[in-house]
Amino acid sequence: MTLDNVQALPPGTMLGDYRLDTVIGHGGFGITYRAFDSQLAKVVAIKEYLPVEFAVREGQNVVARGARFAEDFAWGRERFLDEARALARFRHSHIVPVMRFLEGNGTAYTVMEFEDGRNVAELLREPGRRLPPDEVRRLAEGLLLGLDAVHAQGFLHRDIKPSNIIIRRDGVPVLIDFGAARQAMGNRTRAMTSVLTPQYAPIEQYTVGGNHGPWSDIYSAAAVLYHAIAGRPPPEAAGRVGTDSYQPLANTQAARFDRAFLEAVDRGLAFAPAERPQSITDWSKLFGVSLARAHDAPTQRMDAAPVLPGDPAPRLGGVSRETSERVVLPKTVSPRRAATPWILLALALVAGGVVWQYAPPLFGRMSTLLPSGTQSSPDPSAEASAPASMPAPTAIQPPSATLAPAPPAPVVSPEQKQLQDLAQRAAASARAVFEKAKEASGAARTMAGEARIAAARAARPGLENAERITADDGASYVGQTADGKRQGLGVLEFKDGDRQAGEWKNNILDGLGIERLSDGPRYEGQWSTGLPAGLGVREKPGRERAEGNFAVGQLEGLGTRRILSEPTLTQTGEFHGDTLDGLGIETLANGERYEGAFRAGKRHGFGLLIGPDERARASRWDDGKLVESMP
Repeated sequence: MTLDNVQALPPGTMLGDYRLDTVIGHGGFGITYRAFDSQLAKVVAIKEYLPVEFAVREGQNVVARGARFAEDFAWGRERFLDEARALARFRHSHIVPVMRFLEGNGTAYTVMEFEDGRNVAELLREPGRRLPPDEVRRLAEGLLLGLDAVHAQGFLHRDIKPSNIIIRRDGVPVLIDFGAARQAMGNRTRAMTSVLTPQYAPIEQYTVGGNHGPWSDIYSAAAVLYHAIAGRPPPEAAGRVGTDSYQPLANTQAARFDRAFLEAVDRGLAFAPAERPQSITDWSKLFGVSLARAHDAPTQRMDAAPVLPGDPAPRLGGVSRETSERVVLPKTVSPRRAATPWILLALALVAGGVVWQYAPPLFGRMSTLLPSGTQSSPDPSAEASAPASMPAPTAIQPPSATLAPAPPAPVVSPEQKQLQDLAQRAAASARAVFEKAKEASGAARTMAGEARIAAARAARPGLENAERITADDGASYVGQTADGKRQGLGVLEFKDGDRQAGEWKNNILDGLGIERLSDGPRYEGQWSTGLPAGLGVREKPGRERAEGNFAVGQLEGLGTRRILSEPTLTQTGEFHGDTLDGLGIETLANGERYEGAFRAGKRHGFGLLIGPDERARASRWDDGKLVESMP
């Protein structure tokens, strides 16, 4: 367990020859670690199969969450290994190399080259930040070349997004973290949120059995380029159903890029799959002379070498089940090369020769540096053999220093000691609640993703048994009905522009759904009797975002609330009536943090006040006002 992820293996864990050092990425399907290969003495990246919807860690092992998830968990593990076998075939400058795969701890691992650089998401982390035109063109060229190689072998990436593209230190973009196994799991379980990232996923990825092809990867790659150009992601595909809000880059960014480049990106982001380029070759032609032609080496497919009787098992995770063997932990221990003893012997002989030639003069000089009272018996001929040009060294005398007396320890009164104890106890409890609230926030984001999928299904053309109903107040409903009522999947649009979509019962949203008001606020998640109830995400663009558990439309229970207007702050913990009321943590924009008790959204009670320099002060608060504190 680490601070990065409560499910992660602790630093220092050994997986065969690999020592796990830190978590460098995690999501709904697995955890990626930076690790050290003790055999090759190099840094690698290791991805662990841990789908949070079906599995949990118990000690060091990964197990299914229950008997009903065991089959899905095992099936997904095999797809994870199949993906590793497929990726091991590629050797291309824009595709991360897969070195081998492992099995152990009840799960599976993929070992990859560690790409030293930053992902595009980090480069675009600040709102409104854009990449310079030259970097965007280099990114586009890398995506085209990498995807062309992938598609040529009959594969799709399926999860192209900024965090899955590494820009190496030499400026070369590299595709990582393919999503084929996640897509297979989504098709099997219908848990689609582990498959897609809404801002970058095409509409066909929102439905099981969608018409996937190269045009799907083209949409996602174009969405990444859009973000790099415009400083924000394009509208989500699910939100483009009906009235398409997409604004072409050719109209909004013409001052920074030539028109052919922008129009090529716009075509890649066409909502309907048939309106996009159908292959990377077709898409490349649209860029015209705006994108330099690359002269990359073709992708090299690695064929398995024949295995002779008695040969050791290959170290590389193979291309197919017939030509390779998987590595199972902890039984597999790679033998050292047979030449290693001879190399060590040669090094020892060389080192001995050096010592034989230079040891006498060295020891002779060292005698002058030995402190008084140290016995030394160098060879008397040492001084004669020293080079004449070498001056005799001068012994270095340490400067005399007077140590200042240590300051007396501060006297702590019983009242201050009590304040410290109560504040530290409250802060520790607040941190425990914070971890649970973070999990609730993550579950809420997952549920919001499921709600967007339900809304997209409700809005798709050709919905089974759909009808159109227009109410007296001008509201229009298109969707499934029963006994003249809204029942099933459907979309309701009000006269003032408000919109609700998702699952309906007895004329009201009940289940998964979304609501988007004409003036900006929206809610995505679970509904009950027409009101947000359960896990979900509520957002007022530019003002506030709340994630967690809702009751009658308000944040109730564990969750996170971010105030986006100035002064910005984030509160995570126990909420009642939309305000932090109980234990939690509040973080300000300047880095100040308070861990402790709250009442009605304000600091109230005991807690630790931690400054940007991480110095903590015990404190007591009353209705948001600091009553007393001490370092």
